[in-house]
Parts: sequence; C-alpha cells; structure tokens
Amino acid sequence: MRFKEFNDLEVIDLIMLPGENKECEVLREGKWVRGRFDRNIRIDQPTHGVGQTHAHIYGRKGDVIGVVNFDGTGSHGTQVRLHKQDADELRGRGFKINSDNIVEWLELAEQPGQLLLLG
Repeated sequence: MRFKEFNDLEVIDLIMLPGENKECEVLREGKWVRGRFDRNIRIDQPTHGVGQTHAHIYGRKGDVIGVVNFDGTGSHGTQVRLHKQDADELRGRGFKINSDNIVEWLELAEQPGQLLLLG
C-alpha cells in the first residue's frame, strides 16, 4: 500500500466491545483537532468521571509535547510554551490558556493537618 492510499483510509472513532451480561461497552478515544498542523491535538474526556477534560499536544514526528488541562494547568508533569496556533485552537474550544501560552503545573508540599477539597 502506498502512503497516499494509507492516508485516505477512514478513521475509526467509535469501538464497541463485548462486556459482561451480553452488554456492549463503548471505547471512546479522544477527538483529534487541527492546531499548527492536522491532527496534532487530541482532546480527551476525564476517565471514569475523575479529573478534567485535557488535551495532548503532539509534535510533527508524533512525540508528545505536553498535556494541558481544561483550566490551563499542565497535566502529567507538563511545563511547556505552546505554539500560537495550538494555543489559539485550544482557547477557541474553551481551554483557559494564558496569554503568554505558557503551561505549568505546581506540586504543593504536603501540609500536615490541612485537607484540600476539590469539587
């Protein structure tokens, strides 16, 4: 198969898997969108209701540049400055990206006797 033929194949975006009791489970992968080039951003929903919507930003060779949460914080240890087109695409989809396009995460030191509630 030549690359052009491979590139024209349809993309599967919904997979049904057999589950218990003859039910089907849906495997939902992220939605691919165009940033500075086609399909370099994948937007994922939180897994099992935990966390928040986040986007994986990929480089031209398919390597992950960073992961950004919907609120603009980094995920998976990401500290990155996004390309303008990638940042603009995420902003257009509601992500809270700073004007300088810098995404960071902070690790809070454990505070004895204090409890942080998120919700």
